[in-house]
Amino acid sequence: MSSEPTEPYRPQTPMQKLRWTIAEAIGRERANRIVAPLYDWQAHRRTVRYLAALPSRDLQINLGCGYRPMDGWINVDRARGPKVQVVWDLERGLPFPDQCASAIFAEHVIEHVTKEAAQFLLEECHRVLQPEGALRLSTPDAGRFLRSYAGDQSFLHHPAFLRAIDSPMDRINEMMREEGQHLWSYDEELLTILLRRAGFARIEARAFGESAHPAMRGIDFEQRAFESLYLEGVKPASR
Repeated sequence: MSSEPTEPYRPQTPMQKLRWTIAEAIGRERANRIVAPLYDWQAHRRTVRYLAALPSRDLQINLGCGYRPMDGWINVDRARGPKVQVVWDLERGLPFPDQCASAIFAEHVIEHVTKEAAQFLLEECHRVLQPEGALRLSTPDAGRFLRSYAGDQSFLHHPAFLRAIDSPMDRINEMMREEGQHLWSYDEELLTILLRRAGFARIEARAFGESAHPAMRGIDFEQRAFESLYLEGVKPASR
């Protein structure tokens, strides 16, 4: 993201100026609450139309894309965004038919749902993937955090961490909680168990940027590489 200052928003059309004036008069937070249902309805309509027009094979799906929607992928997120084609809560399952995707990418998503919801999401990914399709997951590597805490603790003071800490335990809490946004933590063993339980085969740890699937090479977010665990699971071929 660019660090250059941006010009303040200035309404151009008469309708934009009217909305701006009303928001200023009643307060932006209140204005947002009033219009949110309309924007949610519009996003739902766009999502339904988009899903209906998708091909039935070889989809590439980016789950929980957040601030990193990717060109050439179907970007799915609970929050509306200009490049989010499918506005969807992942705890409801996936709004895609069986065996329609060749690749699913979920970067720092699974820790934001409960363990039970994560298991369901992995089962949904397995359902949606074609035989030999691949799922790539990344998440904070809880094993690395805890090994560091029990060891020399140098990793917990890594300069790439943005928040200052009073003690190494603060870093452990930050990884596990992230101000209430993280609901479960994973190491390679636990995530492998969940993937295997969901039906995946050939479950392998991967390095940053490296993948067995061509579409998922070099797409990881570099700033999170130092703390991340990367795992890929492949759906077995149909017999």
